Amino acid sequence: MEKTAVIRGKKYRLTFEDDFDGAALDSSKWELCPESRRQDAGGWWKDSEVMLENGCLLLRARIDEDGTPVSGGIRTLGKFEQAYGYFECRMMFPKTTGFWGAFWMMCGNVGKVDGSAVSGAEIDIIETGECPRRGVNHAIHWDGYGEAHKCVSKVIPSVPELYEGWHTYALEWSKEGYAFFIDGKETWRTAEPGVCEKPGYLKLTTEFGTWAAPIVPEELPDYCRVDWVRAWEAAE
Repeated sequence: MEKTAVIRGKKYRLTFEDDFDGAALDSSKWELCPESRRQDAGGWWKDSEVMLENGCLLLRARIDEDGTPVSGGIRTLGKFEQAYGYFECRMMFPKTTGFWGAFWMMCGNVGKVDGSAVSGAEIDIIETGECPRRGVNHAIHWDGYGEAHKCVSKVIPSVPELYEGWHTYALEWSKEGYAFFIDGKETWRTAEPGVCEKPGYLKLTTEFGTWAAPIVPEELPDYCRVDWVRAWEAAE
């Protein structure tokens, strides 16, 4: 039976849902992010850092036996993509300095350099940012990741309460623009630099990087926990 809901006064139909209740990651919905080097702190995505426990997805971050920072990530590439709609996730942030958790989307051809995000964008629905300032971040990236790279973002500083317990983060993506929400409260709205028209896939990740301040090995391992993820499309 089709599942529908009224969200912010609009009727939506459910297109994607995972409550992570199984014994293993649902391969019909997700794949592990390829094991590869990430960011600028020498960290790697590693398959071993993704696990399910007590009905939650756990994305672990730790220092490997050889001293390499490793963390986990999953994505819906080739399994689920959607343009426009309402995308939401219930997460518990990590508290450790030096890495961050994120719920984001890769849409269209992000690498195309044309001065606009219409043909492709990275949409960061939520990133935990630098834990010492207890801030969070929403962002749109476009024009690739080289010299032409551009980004607009909204940093919400001094929110230590978001690093305690579970919170829900959401994106409402329409032809008119993007609206971001934390626990049902709108925190940012933008249409800059042109709204992406191409479908995107979902990503849940943890990463090490200097953007998140220096690594504190003594505080590791730590986890980004995800209770559930849902995607909705407008119902006619």
